Amino acid sequence: MEWIRLSVDSGFFVLIWLVQVIIYPSFSYMDREKFNSWHQLYTQKILYFVGPLLFVQTAVIGLQILFDPLGFMVDGILLGIIWINTFFFAVPIHNAIDRGEDIESNIQKLLRVNRWRAILWTVLLLLSLGRVFESNL
Repeated sequence: MEWIRLSVDSGFFVLIWLVQVIIYPSFSYMDREKFNSWHQLYTQKILYFVGPLLFVQTAVIGLQILFDPLGFMVDGILLGIIWINTFFFAVPIHNAIDRGEDIESNIQKLLRVNRWRAILWTVLLLLSLGRVFESNL
């Protein structure tokens, strides 16, 4: 299970930092007439990557907590914060962008909100790496 978790955490690490450093900042440079339709397409298609990873990560961490509650409680808390950040902050900002509301301001909000997810997923990856290295010593 450690290797599945490490794989998923690694995938999220790469994905979230690509979004933070390349994808979201590029929103500010897009032609506003084409941006709205492109953004709607982006949010639909990114779900094909984020959705499965998020559910597998949640299932694996859930199982880890089930078998070792104290050992994986921090992971569960971090993942819970990621879910809250995603569904209560990032998704509403994306919805506001889709409605054409103050796009530039919402792009900046999205970058700030996503920074926290990037940091949290980085911490989850570091926890996974530490456990894999520790178990292979």
